[in-house]
Amino acid sequence: MSIQKGSTFDCPACDVTAPSASVPYDALGYAVCPVCSHTTAPGADGK
Repeated sequence: MSIQKGSTFDCPACDVTAPSASVPYDALGYAVCPVCSHTTAPGADGK
């Protein structure tokens, strides 16, 4: 019997880790942090 770890979301802004299934996504399908609302959309980091 093997144990499989589920996918996780790691927020680069606030360092929270959450199961990917519990993370909301925006209209374009990019993950949005459930704690700080940081989005993973390109250009979201201000660079």
